[in-house]
Amino acid sequence: MPAPRDGQVGDEQRSELLEMLLGLPGRDRMNRGEVAEMLLPLAVDALTVGWTTQQMRNHLARSCDPDRVFNPVAIYRMHLKKLPPAPAGSGGHPAAAAPECSKCNGSGLAEDPDTFLPVGPCECRKAPALAATS
Repeated sequence: MPAPRDGQVGDEQRSELLEMLLGLPGRDRMNRGEVAEMLLPLAVDALTVGWTTQQMRNHLARSCDPDRVFNPVAIYRMHLKKLPPAPAGSGGHPAAAAPECSKCNGSGLAEDPDTFLPVGPCECRKAPALAATS
């Protein structure tokens, strides 16, 4: 979803943002009301300053390993409060993981195929096209 032109976010955009937030890693430990109250206003603010929904999703998915935190909503809230300036262009953040990556499924953290434990940054974040823009 592109950034709104007049600084206003409509009900449809809010609904899309909420669904994106509820689909982030750790969703099994996120309460819909808590997400709507704590994260949605910050995501709306980010949208009005130029972030797209996909850019936010990529940024937030990289920022939290839900297996290592008790409250993913608090981590996402902190990262939304500290968002850098909106990335230029309509593509993802330069360091964003590829959403179709089979090794990390877009999280940016590669997993060991046997243990499914994170083993570090995924190769898709080191792709030549992404490395050239960083």
